[in-house]
Amino acid sequence: MHYFKVFLIIILLSRGGITEPPEWVKKSIDLTINTQFDSAEVLLLERISSDSTSLMARFYYASVLNSKMTHFENQTDAAVFKKTLAKIITDAEQMLERDHLNPHRKSRIHFYRGSAYGYLGFFQGQNGQWYNALKNGMKSVDDLKTALQLDSTLYDACLGLGVYKYWRSTKLKFLLWLPVVPDQREEGIQLIKKAIEHDAVSKFMAIHQLIYILVDYGAYDEAAKYAEIAVNAYPESQFMYWANAHTYFKMHDYPKAVDRYQRLLKLIESDDKANPMHWLICKHRIAKIQFRMDKYAKAQTTWQELFARNFDSSISDEGRKKLREARTLLMEVTELLSSRE
Repeated sequence: MHYFKVFLIIILLSRGGITEPPEWVKKSIDLTINTQFDSAEVLLLERISSDSTSLMARFYYASVLNSKMTHFENQTDAAVFKKTLAKIITDAEQMLERDHLNPHRKSRIHFYRGSAYGYLGFFQGQNGQWYNALKNGMKSVDDLKTALQLDSTLYDACLGLGVYKYWRSTKLKFLLWLPVVPDQREEGIQLIKKAIEHDAVSKFMAIHQLIYILVDYGAYDEAAKYAEIAVNAYPESQFMYWANAHTYFKMHDYPKAVDRYQRLLKLIESDDKANPMHWLICKHRIAKIQFRMDKYAKAQTTWQELFARNFDSSISDEGRKKLREARTLLMEVTELLSSRE
């Protein structure tokens, strides 16, 4: 999974600072982490139907749609996603106009509106709408800061701000042509850790994001610690195994990386609704690692198995690029093995 395809998943799946969230919230998070998106959608649409004014239910519904589009790398649900975000923002604004809101309630409204702006900004950034992405990203940050000022125990706001601070200090300044920005990576990491330490519900999606951030930061050993926690908690989650395998690959711990990618591959193959691109990418990655480990015969077999599968014409540009690279490396390893005979 790429960093910018996942970095807002954290905000999406958090619980909004509730002391003990309803069981349906926990269930929707678990279903989403385990890529059971259809079941999560049904659950949340039922909640929306029973309470059409609930910011919470629409918030989690938007999070499922975002995670689903991220997982399948498409925008099939884009129209519904944007409509849901617009509804959250409009309803939140109307609620904030009311008098006599207590700080607790007001902080949650700012949190939901800020998260909706964050989703919207992320979506616009994916589609090259950089000005609007930056504008809505700043609105998101303002709302999350306000939410935290109103209630310092709303740790999900710490989470969203931490993610923003880290990536703004690295990737976003290049994407959005920002002027020189201060290095707030360490501050961002500490905010995410604070959310993990205090929030038992969104904790594992925070861990998922922190793994990618720590790898980017070069803190590989710490990333590996969280990577193991993630898959132990969710052994059937493709999201968690992508992060886990990525960590060991970047550490150049190739034996563990191969093992984790092979486990991930089994999860993908057992999922009748899997993203076919994931199988291709995972299989190719395993072969590349085997090649780097000088296990040329195994790498050759893995690439041959990859090309034994037919890919239809709808394969993405990234998929075509992976196939070209795989074909080149397969020819290289085949020639190498032939020269040794």
